[in-house]
Amino acid sequence: MDTQLLLTFLSLVIIFLWHWLLRNKHSPIYQWPFLGMLPGLLLSIYNSTLHDFCTRALRRARGTFLFKGPSFINADFTVTSDPANINHIFNKNAANYDKGRDFNAIMEFMGDGIFNVDGESWKFQRKLLHSLLHNPEFKGHAMETLERKMLSTLLPVLDRAADEAALDIQDVFKRFMFDNMCLLVFGFDPQYLLPVGSKGASLLDCACGNAFDELWEVVIYRFGVPMCVWRLQRRLKIGREWKFIQAWTTLDQLLYGSIIRKRQELATKNSVENDEHKRNKLDLLTQILVMKDEDDGGDQKIIDKTLDKFLRDTAFTLIAAGRDTVAAGLTWLIWCVANHPVVQKRILEELKQVMAVRLSSAIDDGQESGGFLRNDELNKLVYLQATVCETMRLYPPVLFEQKSALEADVLPSGHTVRKEERIIFSIYAMARMEEIWGEDCLEFKPERWIYDKGTILHVPSYKFMTFLTGARTCLGKNMSFT
Repeated sequence: MDTQLLLTFLSLVIIFLWHWLLRNKHSPIYQWPFLGMLPGLLLSIYNSTLHDFCTRALRRARGTFLFKGPSFINADFTVTSDPANINHIFNKNAANYDKGRDFNAIMEFMGDGIFNVDGESWKFQRKLLHSLLHNPEFKGHAMETLERKMLSTLLPVLDRAADEAALDIQDVFKRFMFDNMCLLVFGFDPQYLLPVGSKGASLLDCACGNAFDELWEVVIYRFGVPMCVWRLQRRLKIGREWKFIQAWTTLDQLLYGSIIRKRQELATKNSVENDEHKRNKLDLLTQILVMKDEDDGGDQKIIDKTLDKFLRDTAFTLIAAGRDTVAAGLTWLIWCVANHPVVQKRILEELKQVMAVRLSSAIDDGQESGGFLRNDELNKLVYLQATVCETMRLYPPVLFEQKSALEADVLPSGHTVRKEERIIFSIYAMARMEEIWGEDCLEFKPERWIYDKGTILHVPSYKFMTFLTGARTCLGKNMSFT
């Protein structure tokens, strides 16, 4: 009897293992009993190879697969890099997809900013920000601010480093963009990147910058583990979640402090009306506060834009978007060009041609030949723009995006999406798919972006997702390129 029981038990174990092996044969990520694919995901996070791990899984699954979480919790979600699926979700059937409750919980520090909301609130904020960011007066102010900061801090710091010592260029770009975005949003310069000759130039402790970095690290962690795990850590104030709380507090002190200071400035009549302060009143926070209700087109009932909470969430969104994306893009651009001398040579040749035209025009008109490039001159730098596009294709500043299905749906790839199921879009993996970019997809090749006639090739946004696609396309796309 004991022998029969033992043989029966062993047979069941063998059948179970055989079934599991067959299941994993077709699975892009190894599935463990009860734990699903979570162990492999956590190991990839620990080894800092999360996005490469996801890319390998998507290649094996031919662009889309269902991530299976532990069987005892609801943690399954779909991962895709298929342009057809992306076009379907963001454009053709966009009404069926929103950010989802999980996204709002994970990104809670962004409050009710435009990245975190849907529906009427999103429409109101997009309309408001579009009017502000595309205002010709503000765009001119933004370029002047950028040029002043470059001349006073960025270029001197880079010149000094070239002559004296190495430096962390990503840290420099983050500091530079943080100062620049605070000037554009609040109208003040925190001076995290100081000019050469200042005490502690470029070496001040960047508490707010570090806080931003800490928040994004926690976001990656939260997307990779069940919500019950990180919420427990949050309640116990341990691990990454304790650092998260401290970082959030640090940033709120800056944001709310800046709002209070701006209100005090506007309470002084001369702060807006005096020509001496004309430059300061162009910042976005001032424009929102002095905007008349009728400028909202009757939408002021949706959101009270004068509330500190709304101003805080809007300011956080703008600063985070400008600081992190542009700093990351610039850093990767420098790295890619430095590792491809032929590309660097072609960029310099193109710049020399544009400057030669300026020089000849200046001689003829008796004008100065120096200064920053104008918009019409920037438009002539086709190869440089192609290099920027290629950099952001391979190394997108935002590596993934998320949506949630309001109702069940079937994707063009044939995969079924359940109601309220999360869908993760790997923008990083998309650049590494031969089906999208060809066999040379891993090569850094700016030429892929240029037509034979010498103009920039148009690539559908659902294929080149760096600035998202559809109604959610980034409002600051053109400013970012500039």
